[in-house]
Amino acid sequence: MTDGSWVVVVPAKPFAAAKTRCVGLDVSERSALARAMLLDVVGRLTRARRVCAVVVAATDPEVVGAALAAGAVVAGTTCGPDLNREVLTALIVAREALPDARLAVAMADLAGAQPSDFDAALTAAGSHPRSIVSDADGTGTTMVTLTDPGEFRPFLGPDSRRRFLADGYHDLPVTAPGLRRDVDTVAHLLLLGTDRLGGATRSWVGSPSADQPTPSAARH
Repeated sequence: MTDGSWVVVVPAKPFAAAKTRCVGLDVSERSALARAMLLDVVGRLTRARRVCAVVVAATDPEVVGAALAAGAVVAGTTCGPDLNREVLTALIVAREALPDARLAVAMADLAGAQPSDFDAALTAAGSHPRSIVSDADGTGTTMVTLTDPGEFRPFLGPDSRRRFLADGYHDLPVTAPGLRRDVDTVAHLLLLGTDRLGGATRSWVGSPSADQPTPSAARH
């Protein structure tokens, strides 16, 4: 990480509230999957050469513990559960701590993204003051890059790609499947292939709890 120049913020919901579109999984199974993906995303970001720090935006104690164990810094807010507000708070913390670093936001469910994928996207983003990586469905965003926290817009959520582009963000020509596929369903996870998954997520896929929901989830 000797040439790292980016701080990456990873927003993370409470595990029990995450992955609600994973049909066929109960709360404990969804929680375990969300935790596994967060551990892998943070771990891979910390190994990316372009990244100098990872900040998880969260207040839930279980998420905070997992993030710290994975090597991230944690920044939260007392203003209630609001994904975009938590991200903005984390971006401000990152800017105050590392004023010369560029800023990025990466989703916590990029289970197939490799350190080299993050490096390639951040290198491309260096030529643009504000940019996004579109998701595989073409409607959302999996990464947002910017120079100053004041440039962040509270668009994370449904239809975020259109809203960011309308505000002048550049759409990076990223083709890496792992960086464009945020995992909302078990089918998404299976499409990535186990060879792309990090160790924690691969272990979840191989666990007994992951076996039964697969056919049901794959149909949605």
